[in-house]
Amino acid sequence: MNPINQIILEGPDLSGKTTLYQQIHNLTDYRWNIQDRSSLSMLVYAKLYGRSQFTHIESLKSELYNLNNFMILLLPDWDIIAKRFEVRGDSIQNLISLKKLYNVFLEAAKEFESFPNVYVIRKEVDDFILNNLITDMVKFENNSFANISKMFLYHNLANKDFESVGLSLTSFEYGEFDDISLEDLNYETEKKYYQTIKESLLKTIDNEFNGLNEYSRKEDKMSRRFIYTSNTCISLAHFLFRDNVLDCKFFIRSSNTRDILKYDLNFIKYLSKCVKEKLSLKENTPVKLNVTVNSAHIPVNISEAKEEEIESKD
Repeated sequence: MNPINQIILEGPDLSGKTTLYQQIHNLTDYRWNIQDRSSLSMLVYAKLYGRSQFTHIESLKSELYNLNNFMILLLPDWDIIAKRFEVRGDSIQNLISLKKLYNVFLEAAKEFESFPNVYVIRKEVDDFILNNLITDMVKFENNSFANISKMFLYHNLANKDFESVGLSLTSFEYGEFDDISLEDLNYETEKKYYQTIKESLLKTIDNEFNGLNEYSRKEDKMSRRFIYTSNTCISLAHFLFRDNVLDCKFFIRSSNTRDILKYDLNFIKYLSKCVKEKLSLKENTPVKLNVTVNSAHIPVNISEAKEEEIESKD
């Protein structure tokens, strides 16, 4: 399961955020954490009033580069918002200031609407749109860990230079590990690399259990010392068993989201399964997988792609 951290509703005043907030809750029995406005509104108002935008841009990136977050940006036709204003008015905006605000949101939409976790709705939300939004969210929650690699790729395609810095994803496994692909583990250019990581990590765990460390201290399954580090693409894997959950954190310093990341994510899940078995944890022990890809990118030329191929083999 890939839990949705939060659904962020954005858009100018009178765009329908409050109505959509209640509609989603009513149809899903309050399944998700829904936020009415977030960093995008802070950025829009900073632009509107000439304030510094840097911290708001960074905050917005933190929200949207976490692929467990989704944003729904409501931008119906201006005539719809103007009619709503005539009927209901607004406690803060007048029609002129509301139009300025609307235009700034329009500009923001151009920059972020291609992100895989951003929906821009340019009409009034009807039952068809509402049901499709909910269906997409549920589909994300139940998608396989490897298939989520497409979200990293689409994020790259939406960004300049085809690179996204610091994309992250959290997923939970409840014991089956039935979506691990043995075929992908044997992907020709990566299989030796994956085997090297596995052997290194499991040897580290064995050494810690046997007291082969600088403290000559025998560790148990509660140890903080189950870690793999490297200067290669999969550069860190750390495993902690706490509160009856195996917490697995991975830092990938660089991954080609078009050609390699699918295999990396499959291997990461497999490696977590190996650690769970090595620690003799119960079959139903939940496993939390958190992965950060610091440079998620698509090679833009042949030499860069060749360099990555050599690096992965090393």
